[in-house]
Amino acid sequence: MKTITYPVNLPADLYGDIRRTAKQTSLSMADAIRQSLRLGLPVLREKLAAEHVKPFSKAECRQSWEVPNEEFDALEHHCARLPQPAPEE
Repeated sequence: MKTITYPVNLPADLYGDIRRTAKQTSLSMADAIRQSLRLGLPVLREKLAAEHVKPFSKAECRQSWEVPNEEFDALEHHCARLPQPAPEE
């Protein structure tokens, strides 16, 4: 099996957690990091995958950027009125 090495900067508290976990599980530091990646990636993917992120509503957009853009709004309304293309089969 070919391996790729990536240097990783860890905050001191995370480094300590990994070190304690490795000691408690009798794993090497590298194995503890690999196992945490294996166990944690599905959770990360589930929580942050683009398909789970809902788009902002107009009110949320206004609240986030607080600067109305009349030109963009006019374009948005124009695009919303355009006919939708038929779905491809």
